[in-house]
Amino acid sequence: MATASHTIEIRVRFGETDPYGVAYFAAILDYFKRGMDEFLRSRGQSPDGVYRNVKRGFGFPVIGTQCRYRSPVRFDDLLILRTRILRVEEKGATFGFSLFRTVAGKDLLAAEGKISCRSIDASWRPTPIPKDLRKALTG
Repeated sequence: MATASHTIEIRVRFGETDPYGVAYFAAILDYFKRGMDEFLRSRGQSPDGVYRNVKRGFGFPVIGTQCRYRSPVRFDDLLILRTRILRVEEKGATFGFSLFRTVAGKDLLAAEGKISCRSIDASWRPTPIPKDLRKALTG
């Protein structure tokens, strides 16, 4: 079975860079989060309805992040972010990210990482992922 994935373009904005014009490390994690949002949208899920669904008494908070910085990205670079599902468990899921920048017509890996989320109920206890979300993550 093919792994579900989604790709977006991201332009590095001035406010995301340090005094040398290089994207600040936390900006890369923000890009990963944008990738998660757009992945969910591409699968018919509202990010707000997934992360904090008050009506259903459900949440899907981030419980862990990992990022490996491979090459600096700079102000106004156009980046390609590929988001994919690495793992879906009974009560959580892990998203994987590959961020590329194009140099002289070649895509170079700028960063790669993971974000893990846990399915919780209204009292913040782990709970199985709802069937509709599981289908969106795995289908």
